[in-house]
Amino acid sequence: MEDLPGSVPELKDERPCPIIHNTQFDQYEDSAAGQTSKRPPTSTDRRSQRSQIPTLEGAKARLVQLKERLYQREREITELLEEERTPVPPIALPYCTILLPTLIHKAHEICRAVPETRVLLKLIGEENQLALAEAREKLDHLHAEEDKESDEYESTLSLLQETVREYEATQLALRFIKTGESPEINESDAVTELEAVLGRGAVRTTEGVKLVGQQLLSLQDQLKQIKEEKNKIIENYTSERTMRKKYYNMVEDMKGKIRVFCRIRPGGAIVVEKTDEYSVTVETPRGQREFQFDKVFTAEASQDDLFLDASRLIQSAMDGYNVCIFAYGQTGSGKTFTMVGDKDQKNPGIMPRSFNAIFDIIQENRAKFEFKVSAYMLELYNDKLQDLFVSLPGEAHAQSQSHGQARRVEIKRNRKGVVFAQGAETKEASSAQELYALFQQACANRHISATKMNVESSRSHLLVGIMVESKNLTNGSVCKGKLSLVDLAGSERAAKTGAKDHQLKEANSINKSLSALGDVISALSAELPHVPYRNSKLTQVMQDSLGGNAKTLMIVNISPSECNLDETLTSLIYATRAKNITNNVQRNLESKEIAQLKEVIMKLRSGQTVEDEDI
Repeated sequence: MEDLPGSVPELKDERPCPIIHNTQFDQYEDSAAGQTSKRPPTSTDRRSQRSQIPTLEGAKARLVQLKERLYQREREITELLEEERTPVPPIALPYCTILLPTLIHKAHEICRAVPETRVLLKLIGEENQLALAEAREKLDHLHAEEDKESDEYESTLSLLQETVREYEATQLALRFIKTGESPEINESDAVTELEAVLGRGAVRTTEGVKLVGQQLLSLQDQLKQIKEEKNKIIENYTSERTMRKKYYNMVEDMKGKIRVFCRIRPGGAIVVEKTDEYSVTVETPRGQREFQFDKVFTAEASQDDLFLDASRLIQSAMDGYNVCIFAYGQTGSGKTFTMVGDKDQKNPGIMPRSFNAIFDIIQENRAKFEFKVSAYMLELYNDKLQDLFVSLPGEAHAQSQSHGQARRVEIKRNRKGVVFAQGAETKEASSAQELYALFQQACANRHISATKMNVESSRSHLLVGIMVESKNLTNGSVCKGKLSLVDLAGSERAAKTGAKDHQLKEANSINKSLSALGDVISALSAELPHVPYRNSKLTQVMQDSLGGNAKTLMIVNISPSECNLDETLTSLIYATRAKNITNNVQRNLESKEIAQLKEVIMKLRSGQTVEDEDI
């Protein structure tokens, strides 16, 4: 057999088998080698030869086994030498050279885009830093221990070292995410700062890459989870807050509390913002202030939206209750637009819509009830009540002295506390169109003029009273309801409006009456024993609406502009106080017998004859 490179040379044993040592075997061996025997073998020699044959065969078999083992060992040595000659493949570059920059860039972009992430990243970094310091301190204490040969020491040391490496890796990853930098790893220096942190050789392994990637993905998952939880909490809080306000307002309404709506007109530099359906916030020099009402309407809200929430009070007036709806606010805040609407009536206000709603209800119930609708319309101009039905159109813009010749109107209260205008002309209406025609006549006689803050500024308070009497055709009972619709003139400052002469006198009168109204609101909200109703005719007219027996809705109109901040705050403060006023709401219902007796008394007072069937 030829020698293989690096193999062990084949062994050749030419000696005779050492196991056979007799002359007879030597003789036969010499004969086998070609030597001639001098004498023939005897019988004894043949017996001895036969006895030695098995011994020779066993030796040869043993020799074959030794050779096979030798050859096997030779092959193993040859394979090992071949493996040593094969070059060892170089260690591949770590996967983090591609993975880490991508993950770090993605996490850094999230931190830049979401402010909450930066706070969370800072918090995680601080907690990780504290945990790292604590782990290092424990590791130092462990190194200082004397018993370092126990199994417990070795396991604790290994665990603490692994913990420190994890915290250091997290700290490093957080720093890269915060700065947006990527770790530089090149072919000549594969063992970088990351390897030193994660442990020798860790960067070269899949576990090292996974550790960094898992930290980044964990941060992203935590951020997503926290954002979802935050949005859910905000949504639940807003929903609960809205429901709480809604039910609170319902309870207060059942108690007889005055309902207050807030309406924000369009404006320039906005300092007023609607936070939810029931709240507004105002940015003031002293900080943000919040006001809560029964409903808040922004500039985007339509006249339909406003009337939809106020329309149920019309039904209350039809059912025999005393109802009042009035607009309050500074000049130019949109009160007349809210109550009356625009000139072309493309966007009618509460008053025209109320006229239609009244007769719509009458039409629906005409088979069960008999209705009678009448109205009076007054204005309070320079603290004097004037009947707009009897004033001549030409007197609308004249001086107040020309109105002094008109019929004297006085404010009275009946036994049930309902306010009525004695001396004012009351006109009946059989349809919404007829009632609106009377309203247009009254508006034509109302005092208006232009100021720097409003092209058509109301110079008086408009008071519209609609009496609805309904008779139940089944039992004969009679309900008498009254709907008072009031468009107050706005408070104003002469420096802003540029009012002079008679306009200045009108402004002073308006401000005086509104100041008296504010005093009444303050006294009622504070539950003072004395309420100064008699300080102004305006407060006398509204006595049953504020602290009386009426269902009252106040609509505070405000301007969101920064230049009107003081007036807006004043309006919101008084509106908040008005919301605390409780009225003793009563229904004006009379039985059939009482209604008949009152009718008989009226006939007797007027000198008419009373027949037996009337008694």
